[in-house]
Amino acid sequence: MSQKYMVNYEKIKDLPLVSREDFAGNSARILIGAGAIKSHGCMFRATFRPGGFHATHLHAKCDEFVYIISGHGLKGVEDEVYELRPGCAYYLPKGVPHWMLNTHATENIEVVGFYPNSPDFDGTGYKYLGPIPKKVKRPKKRTQQK
Repeated sequence: MSQKYMVNYEKIKDLPLVSREDFAGNSARILIGAGAIKSHGCMFRATFRPGGFHATHLHAKCDEFVYIISGHGLKGVEDEVYELRPGCAYYLPKGVPHWMLNTHATENIEVVGFYPNSPDFDGTGYKYLGPIPKKVKRPKKRTQQK
């Protein structure tokens, strides 16, 4: 029986990612879009192994939404640095520089992301801007508002 509206992550192969200057220590699968279920948008799941990163970049043609399933690290958006932890979600408007880094020694970061106007990574208008800033400061602890 064909699965027209549902896909299982475990049945999709990893994209053939190659470590390079802007992206290393990661794996990703396209779940919806150019993947098993065709769509105008792209839903992906990515794993950032310890030390894995996606250097400073932007998407000129598309917004990006990211949800952290598990793991800990840092996410830079423009000049702000945020702590990555399970349950956090990030909105990255098109054209806004951002980066991600797994700072944990043994734990993977697992994310689900979505590009609403592109069926794959290539259609997002990806542009590499440079390495993660060398003097990345850990975010200040913020108290939750009641």
